[in-house]
Amino acid sequence: MAKNKLLFSTPAEGVSLRTGTSRVLTRDRHHHHHKHHHHHHHDHHHDHDHDHHHHKDKGVKVKKYETIRLFAENRGASATSVNVVMTSTQNGRTNNYRLARVRLAPGQSYTDTYRVPGKYVNIIAYSTGYSGGCGGRGRGRIDTIDVQLYGRK
Repeated sequence: MAKNKLLFSTPAEGVSLRTGTSRVLTRDRHHHHHKHHHHHHHDHHHDHDHDHHHHKDKGVKVKKYETIRLFAENRGASATSVNVVMTSTQNGRTNNYRLARVRLAPGQSYTDTYRVPGKYVNIIAYSTGYSGGCGGRGRGRIDTIDVQLYGRK
């Protein structure tokens, strides 16, 4: 059997979103918003691919693979549901094709396999800011998610 190769992973501590915000997870690894912390130097499974430092990051390269497997989890401690959307594109700019859209309540996880349609994929997380509960104070709370993407030849 072909081995799955990890193409992308959120950090071990997960990615935290303020409720009601969104983030392109697959572009975060090069453009950190914290000043002076260059976390991506520790990101060993991208080290062989230096060309991404010279042009805008288009996403995760998947064109070598037959199928990709998405794993996403919204941690149980999260305040609200999170929508995870995976899009693919041929050139990193246009013709985004939506491969997956998953809504994860706190504590839910999801995994599925997709045929690779383009050269790159991006994964975007949207915190809904909606808990489904009756507590109306949804502001300033945090959702924490874990996402991995595997390629299979």
